[in-house]
Amino acid sequence: MSRKYSQELLDTIVAKQEIVTFKGAQVLVKNLPDSDEIGAMDSRHYKDLKKPLLIMKLIPKRLLKMDASPKSIAKLRKFFDQVKSTPIVEKKIDIIHEHVEASDGYKIPVRIYKSETMKEKASVLYFIHGGGFFGGSPDVIEELVKLIVENTDILAVSVDYRLAPENPYPTGHEDCYSVLKWIYDKVESLGGDRKNIFVAGDSAGGNLTQYCTTRDVEANLGMVKGQLLLYPTVNMANKEDEFFKWSKDEYDMSPKHRSSIEFMLNMFNGLSAGLKVIVGTDDIENGYLTPYIRDPKGLPPTFITVGEHDFLKVESLAYAAKLTKAGVETETVLYKGFGHAYGDYVGVYPQSEDCAIEMGNFILKHSK
Repeated sequence: MSRKYSQELLDTIVAKQEIVTFKGAQVLVKNLPDSDEIGAMDSRHYKDLKKPLLIMKLIPKRLLKMDASPKSIAKLRKFFDQVKSTPIVEKKIDIIHEHVEASDGYKIPVRIYKSETMKEKASVLYFIHGGGFFGGSPDVIEELVKLIVENTDILAVSVDYRLAPENPYPTGHEDCYSVLKWIYDKVESLGGDRKNIFVAGDSAGGNLTQYCTTRDVEANLGMVKGQLLLYPTVNMANKEDEFFKWSKDEYDMSPKHRSSIEFMLNMFNGLSAGLKVIVGTDDIENGYLTPYIRDPKGLPPTFITVGEHDFLKVESLAYAAKLTKAGVETETVLYKGFGHAYGDYVGVYPQSEDCAIEMGNFILKHSK
């Protein structure tokens, strides 16, 4: 139940944070707590990645390519399904397991999180895990969800939607939307407030989150009060415009970490094409898989966070700029020294806990 870092590091992240403007959008930059070196990786994160990166560099590139074969999917899921967090939540959190009926009759597993001090008519966090649409599980992000619940005493729900390629697009997306509608109908009996439902997701879960919000806006139902997108996949089609054009020139890299950062960026290069095969559709240019191409006017307040060295940083910051220009209330947080998926490391890195705090603050700020 102990953190692998000091409270001082967590406090220093806040003390050193600064606001910068990126293409018209304000970005809260979380600088490294113990280094001022430009483009450096977080020392704790680099130490943990050093050995696996060295091993992966020795693997032939052809073996790192994504495909939809059962053998390849099994290997990828083994990686994406790892629980990397460490338990730090001290409050008693009750976890209730339920099932929600999908449009085709499938029973979608969900988990409901209630703290021992949950507020009356609590705001609601609906969290959708990432994993490239084919992997991951509620287990991976459970400590993040529990920490937000502990910090805010809100109600939370997570979903175990059906995965590709066995369940091709749009099955997983529709599962997530079915659960959103279920939460809206059921929430008051769970002790929550249907006027304050926030949808969140990481990576591919960010895409699924935006899908839920988009469907809600299209139907003019007003179910979603706000959305939280953690290093989201929002531009699978790589559509370029005034805000987005991917280039390594968009990344600061310290000389001592350059090879590792470039290796991680190269691993993600061409990922969209691989995902197209896995999700089971050639139509990744639609406004659901690539919400970046949609007119964002009318979206609810949006929280976006991404790491400095994440392959998805360019599209995440571009999306923040695009939403800001359209008049969408947008809060963006950039973590220096990190790449992808730091939400999975609660209790391991201070930045992960800081992210949970920022998410909770966003929800409380925008709750009625």
